[in-house]
Amino acid sequence: MRRVMIDTNVLIDLVSSSRPAHEDTVDAVRALCAADGFGGCVLSSSLKDVYYVYRRHYGDEPAARAAVRELRRMFALVNLTTAVVDGALDSDEPDFEDGLLRAAGEQSRCDYLLTRDAPGFSAASFEKVDAPGLLEVLSRAV
Repeated sequence: MRRVMIDTNVLIDLVSSSRPAHEDTVDAVRALCAADGFGGCVLSSSLKDVYYVYRRHYGDEPAARAAVRELRRMFALVNLTTAVVDGALDSDEPDFEDGLLRAAGEQSRCDYLLTRDAPGFSAASFEKVDAPGLLEVLSRAV
């Protein structure tokens, strides 16, 4: 199975209909969930970030919790371990959160990272794709 790590900002795009990338993200995630031989995964710490942003933006705790529960149902969790933190600290990523995603993705042998962060992850061992790019990858795999 090919694994797709999903960046925190993409998760926020997914649950926040007011964000400009929402529709493209919804299309890509629907296709990912329906694709044979592919699976999505998220860094466990990303869920707390989604919860925080959703609750702060919409002011609705039950809805924020429901959004995180749905993400947990849709995607496998990659744990934030000591090895992931150490990998992030030792990485050349200029942003610590990007370092965490990269280390988690590499240690869990992800094939792709779904992200909007074009300049980040340049030395990662996996391919980074945006939502339209993931749709292209999935269409080639059929």
